[in-house]
Amino acid sequence: MLSLTAAGFGFAAGAAAAHYLLPGAWLLWCSAALALCGAAGFLILRGRRGACFAAACVFAALGMARYRAYDLRVMGAASSLAGTQGAVTLRVLEGAYRDGDYGYVEGALEQPGLPRLRVAVSDYSGAMPAFRAGDLAHVELEFIDAAERYGESTDRYASRGVNLRAYFISASGVERDGRSPFYFPQELASRLEEAIRGVFPEDVRALMLALLIGETRETYDDLELDNALTLTGTAHVISVSGMHLAFLYGLVAALAGRRRAALFGAPAAVIFTFMAGCQGAVVRACVMLLFEMAASLFERDTGRLDGLGAAMLVLLAANPVSVASVSLQLSFASMLGLILVTPALQKRLAKRFIPRGAGLRRARWTLVSSFSSSVGAMVFTLPILSRTFGCVSLISPLANLLTLWAASAGFSVGFAAAVLGLLASAGAPLLGFAATAAAWAAAWPARFFVRAIELLARIPFAALYTSDRTAAAWLAFTYAAFAAALLFGGKGLARFRVPAACSLLTLAVVFASARLERARDYSCTVLDVGQGECVVLAAGDSAAVVDCGGVGSWDDAGDTAVSFLMSRARSGIDALVLTHLHSDHANGAARLLTAVDVERLYLPAGADDSDAELAAILDAAERRGTEVVYVSEEDRSLELGELELTLLAPAPLESDNERGIVACASVGEWDAVITGDAGMRAERLLIERGALGRAELLVAGHHGSRYSSSFELVERLRPETVVISVGYNSYGHPTEDAIFRLSCLGAEVYRTDVNGQVTIRIDADG
Repeated sequence: MLSLTAAGFGFAAGAAAAHYLLPGAWLLWCSAALALCGAAGFLILRGRRGACFAAACVFAALGMARYRAYDLRVMGAASSLAGTQGAVTLRVLEGAYRDGDYGYVEGALEQPGLPRLRVAVSDYSGAMPAFRAGDLAHVELEFIDAAERYGESTDRYASRGVNLRAYFISASGVERDGRSPFYFPQELASRLEEAIRGVFPEDVRALMLALLIGETRETYDDLELDNALTLTGTAHVISVSGMHLAFLYGLVAALAGRRRAALFGAPAAVIFTFMAGCQGAVVRACVMLLFEMAASLFERDTGRLDGLGAAMLVLLAANPVSVASVSLQLSFASMLGLILVTPALQKRLAKRFIPRGAGLRRARWTLVSSFSSSVGAMVFTLPILSRTFGCVSLISPLANLLTLWAASAGFSVGFAAAVLGLLASAGAPLLGFAATAAAWAAAWPARFFVRAIELLARIPFAALYTSDRTAAAWLAFTYAAFAAALLFGGKGLARFRVPAACSLLTLAVVFASARLERARDYSCTVLDVGQGECVVLAAGDSAAVVDCGGVGSWDDAGDTAVSFLMSRARSGIDALVLTHLHSDHANGAARLLTAVDVERLYLPAGADDSDAELAAILDAAERRGTEVVYVSEEDRSLELGELELTLLAPAPLESDNERGIVACASVGEWDAVITGDAGMRAERLLIERGALGRAELLVAGHHGSRYSSSFELVERLRPETVVISVGYNSYGHPTEDAIFRLSCLGAEVYRTDVNGQVTIRIDADG
């Protein structure tokens, strides 16, 4: 059935070409040309090759045509609604999420004359009812274009099937109809979530929510765990995928027996898929599992590639824009590696040293299987991970080898505990004791998993940050070397010895060069963190960060800062200074403190914490042993190697922005001033008391606000360079007034929203 494989991959190629390469007006013409090529190829090549070629071309044409039709009908209808407001009927697809006054729910419009558009509804008033999956909600919404966010076009929503965003205004009624019971898997997921929260200890609750039902919000909030998952390459454990279906199917097989596994396993897999929200990765796994069950039932000889092709057809036919989903790309790429690479590698390794004794042979087979699976899953996913996240885990094979057994045990026993807890809450109280006991047993492998990956994440060089061009070049070289060996190097694993040795040698050179470059690095970098600020000061082995926050951006400012520092071999910094605690200057600080060793954290005494950032920052500082220093009425001078940092005490003014720290940095004769969000009154007070002198660099105050960067400040500093840290915002930053004042004395003005990350190189002697 290679033609099914060709059809699936062809359809995916057509959809990808339509999304990334071809203008919409060309799609039907290209589709027709491909169909003709497929027909010609079938007639010329004939036989099996002709059938595969024809299937690939014809289904690529269908992929393009389907993409064009979806774009015109679905996305076109969504675009026409964007910017409007009205009363609609919404079919709730999953239970509403609530966190304080913020609420979120996804539903499908059931309006005559409109396609069934999926809408993501946000509520910031706390007024949205607690909808259940399957409800018909009569609501008034303000619709927003899902193809645009933060001032730029995006496919993040459309790739996961969301066609519109909306703000909740009011609800006039909620009802249930004959179709509501069909949403019982989603309702079951909500009930299971309640059961999980009720039976599992607090220290493993976040992990079990993610592991069992794919609820990852609390895992992301657990900064230590989230960082460890990324660095060790084990994030797939909490992202519901084929692994979880394999765990579930194994549990069903253990309870029902192998012969009846398909009978109970198929409906269990389908229900679990709907419980997980029909995410691309789990749908892919479900289709493949059902395909293999059907093939076995009808005694057909099919390959796993056919199942992968069938999964592609199902997913992309439903939503061709999902070809842009990173999670879907990772799922298919990992599965492709497991199919093409893992069996061959496992077979080759199995022929090596064979120990005596059944126990040793089983242990050896476990090691070989785990290593082969990890390598296979990484082969095609590394480029996607590098491009999307800028980080590649080098310790992933070891981490998976040590922890996957714990994930499997935690899922199997934990799922049983959740089901028992659900039954106990439904009127079987005696099962509550069994649920508590099972949850207690499942918590131990979960604790082992968390502790193990957190320890592994602290190993030096656990991950490679490919935002550094040298690291990206190493990755490209490694792929090129292994590809050359595969094509021209003969047979067996021996052909990969030379490229493996070269790859390891060049990797060592990459790390060594990064450390050497760190010693020669004298610079000030204003990172692009959206509407916020994060400034990295480096002088040889010394470094400090001033502010770490940003809004109006997809990326967390802390992740951006960590990637920048780690790609330059800076796993620790001397100081983190937060000028004040507003989110656009501090919401990434906790992540930075968690991932990078910070010697001291400097905060303004009595700072306004209306954005509720302080608790997470202090908690992260305490867990990582960072000393916290408050700057109050006196200035502080810090000697950080060749970097001198003076923290000017907050001005005694009423405004929260005015009462922030102003940081002055010096390297030799070179000086910089970072004013945070200080306004003109604070600037004048600093000038009057003689705290500011000439400076080569000014990081403009308050993102280019008209109320900062006064003529007096610019005249006093006379900077050669000015950097405005700014992103998508509704305040009009940077204002024309501020830009005029900043450039009036001939300074070069750079903006992070236009120029991206801005780095000023400093001579070692200043």
